[in-house]
Amino acid sequence: MYEEKDIEVVLEEYKEVVRAKAGLYFMLGAEKDDLIQEGMIGLVKAYNTYDASKGASFSTFAELCIKRQLINAVKASARKKNAPLNLSVSFDTPVGTEEDSPTIGEVLAAGYDSDPEDQVIFKELMELLVDPEKSFFSVLEQSVLELLLQGKNYIEIADILGKTPKQIDNAIQRIRKKIKSLL
Repeated sequence: MYEEKDIEVVLEEYKEVVRAKAGLYFMLGAEKDDLIQEGMIGLVKAYNTYDASKGASFSTFAELCIKRQLINAVKASARKKNAPLNLSVSFDTPVGTEEDSPTIGEVLAAGYDSDPEDQVIFKELMELLVDPEKSFFSVLEQSVLELLLQGKNYIEIADILGKTPKQIDNAIQRIRKKIKSLL
């Protein structure tokens, strides 16, 4: 345990170091604040396990612990087991913009075939999603959507399309916004 300073003082002192280190990484399905939080966890671990007798300065040890924590968090978020969380849309999302709009869950529970108008709307929506000629998605977004529907993850899609995972994540975020605007 790092005895020279109180934990609150260390957290405040290294806040900018954590922000700088977190800015170097990208975590699927997370915001920058989530990465900063992971970096702070690494800093607390450094505080709790620092041993001056090992010969390294606290600063060097803390930066190493922060970096390791960030890398572990990024790796964990990219695992296939987290894909449903990263790509999901809540059933509680309203379908329309009106106050009394039903949620996606309510619409799915009722079934799309309960109303002929709903059948037409559902058919048109599916055409927009999968037909490249009618799609309002860009070429990249259409390619990403098709690969997502095939069960590919961010890394696989990035490799197939020759893009970075960040570009794939940006395309997925645009797809989500467009789908939400349709609903």
